[in-house]
Amino acid sequence: MKRVIGILAATLVVILMSACGKDPDEPRDVYFSVLGDSYSTFQDYVDPETNAVWSYYDTIGINKVEQMWWWQVAQGMGWTLDHNNSFSGSLVCNMNFANWYGPHSFLRRMDELGNPDVILVFGGTNDVWDEAPMGDFVYENWTEEELCEFRPALACLFSGLQQLYPQATVYFMADSDLGDVFMESVHIITDYYGVGCIDLYGIKKWWLHPNAEGMASIARQVMEVLNREVNA
Repeated sequence: MKRVIGILAATLVVILMSACGKDPDEPRDVYFSVLGDSYSTFQDYVDPETNAVWSYYDTIGINKVEQMWWWQVAQGMGWTLDHNNSFSGSLVCNMNFANWYGPHSFLRRMDELGNPDVILVFGGTNDVWDEAPMGDFVYENWTEEELCEFRPALACLFSGLQQLYPQATVYFMADSDLGDVFMESVHIITDYYGVGCIDLYGIKKWWLHPNAEGMASIARQVMEVLNREVNA
């Protein structure tokens, strides 16, 4: 009798899901989240809404959300954006530049990304611009002082993301314009954690930020890797 009841219950679930237009065997849509800085902010498209947004997009030809790199990735990959937790001016590390950005570092926002299948981390720009100490390669037992340095903070970030989102594939998007020391550091740390690294080259910028052509270039380079490694 229990077996019959179980079969009937399973059948009912299939019927109900079919009635709602859902196939129980249909794969779940891919959801992705962004953890970023001003390169990824756009008014009314950040989570939480109180995140600081860079306000000069009109001056560099970015005036609609469809021009943003992550919007183009969502459309091109057929994915759904879960969270865009980007904060203008933020550093990966906790260095409290101007008593503002430290509390909004990547480390302090990494637990607010929803339930993504893929996480795209696009940062390090402000760590380099604001001359945060690079620090040593430290992979555990980080001190508060070390978390104010780029290399230990990036390691802590990847460790935290892998613990918080064990189901997600993590990628770091590395802008080659930030220099050889930055790129080498990122490669060493991503290799240690088995995190994907998407090297970005030739990003066109105005006012130090990607313009429309630069955004499109970022999206193309990201999708080349994602199509090869995730959608294959």
